[in-house]
Order: sequence, then structure tokens, then C-alpha cells
Amino acid sequence: MSDPRRDPLPLPPGWKGEPAAVYGLEHPIVCPGCRSEIDRLFVVRLYRARVNFMSSLPRSGRLMVCPLCRVPLPGELGAVL
Repeated sequence: MSDPRRDPLPLPPGWKGEPAAVYGLEHPIVCPGCRSEIDRLFVVRLYRARVNFMSSLPRSGRLMVCPLCRVPLPGELGAVL
């Protein structure tokens, strides 16, 4: 029997479109939202849809979420230059 955590993750109900990226974790963690053990994170793109003032905030960004319950997770996406 296959382990559902190792199979490709289906998109959660109500999810519109594909996640920007799916990252695998070196070691499984427990989601603080649904308390499930997960070994991947979805990364979704943030974009500024509307602002009523001159904003110095970025126009876009990234947010990591649990692939099962979609709770935002703390973390950092970094790059080696």
C-alpha cells in the first residue's frame, strides 16, 4: 500500500489554480494548523491587488502553506547567489 504523504499531493478542495511551487522537506514536520505530519510545502504567490495610497511595500511575494489545510507556515525561502 502506498503512503499518501509520498504520492503526488492533490490540490485541496476549493484551491484555484496550481501552487507557485511545491518544496520537499528534508525531514517531515507537524503542521501547527491540522497537526498532520507533512513532508512538502506549497508556495503561493502574493500580489498586490489594490492600494489606495502610495505604497513602498513590494508588489508581490511568496507565502508557504500546509498542502493539506492551507494554514500559512512560518519560514524563509532563500537563495544562494
